Amino acid sequence: MTISNSHQTLLFTGSYAEKDSPGIGVYQFHQERGELKLLDEASGIKNPTFLNVDISARRLYAIGEISVQGQKAAEIVTFAVDPELGKLQELSRVQSVGSSTCHIQRDAESKFLIVSSYHGGLIGLHAIQDDGTPGPLLDEKRHAELVQVADGQQPRAHSAFYSPDEQYLFVQDLGLDKIMAYTVDADAKKLSFHGETQLAQGAGPRHLTFHPRGVYAYVINELDSTVTVLRYNRDQGSLETVETVSTLPPDYKGESYCAEIAISTDGKTLYGSNRGHDSIVVYRVDQNTGKLTPLQYMPTGGGHPRHFSLMPGGKFLVAANRDGNNLVLFTVNPDDGLLAPSGHTVTRDKPVCVKPVVF
Repeated sequence: MTISNSHQTLLFTGSYAEKDSPGIGVYQFHQERGELKLLDEASGIKNPTFLNVDISARRLYAIGEISVQGQKAAEIVTFAVDPELGKLQELSRVQSVGSSTCHIQRDAESKFLIVSSYHGGLIGLHAIQDDGTPGPLLDEKRHAELVQVADGQQPRAHSAFYSPDEQYLFVQDLGLDKIMAYTVDADAKKLSFHGETQLAQGAGPRHLTFHPRGVYAYVINELDSTVTVLRYNRDQGSLETVETVSTLPPDYKGESYCAEIAISTDGKTLYGSNRGHDSIVVYRVDQNTGKLTPLQYMPTGGGHPRHFSLMPGGKFLVAANRDGNNLVLFTVNPDDGLLAPSGHTVTRDKPVCVKPVVF
């Protein structure tokens, strides 16, 4: 059946999966009914745990795990996206850094891809070629070679996010409790270390998001279940801590670790996921100070919500529960950003990334 290409919303999912399993899924999202319909799947990649989608080029980039001389290494697999049918066609595979990766990022002009390696403690740079596929690895930076590493610490690069002006790249290093800042030299095709932001010992910064106004950034700390509010200085390319708040209810005593963070398009509401408490924490954002007030702790309807995304239009949020083996949709209250179960859930084996886009 042909699907209309007018404002088609597709949801791409990545999972923990063996190579012979469908680790990537493509769903059509029905905005009016709040439902997901499976359109396509792709196998042949081990652990495609993070994705990036280029809407204008109709390309999907997935990280994958390969073995090189008996050691874990990384690859980037590129797909062409047919937005009308919601189908994927594999275009290329390129070997990346010499360790498994956990995150992939792309700049707004689609010049480069940045991969982050948790186990390697490094990031890698690839140029995107004219056909929309990445070329070979151009540069990599190992955090242990750039900053002092204390006894008992190991660099753990978990994600890379551009500043709103794209002058700087901020990399969350969970093992060092630092946010590492880089610049990307487009002419030399190199990464340059710019500076660091030190967070609390044992915080474990994982993912980051910027306020739409570009003044504040929010990093979710996996290990101590907190969110740190940071003020962005664009002239210096630096981040300054404003406050740190818990992601958990005051009376919760169990084990829990954070994962994903996202902010609403109007910048009024911030969301973060708790694995263990298995919830999405919802905060009100003070527009004058950037500070946070917790409003809600919404159960995710499954264990280990490793990732979630606000759907285009802001009326729904989808959570990927790795241990629940499901994708769960929530409605978003337009007045205060609070969540409510929509009643719609689909089964997906070990989902850990959800990327919705409108074509």
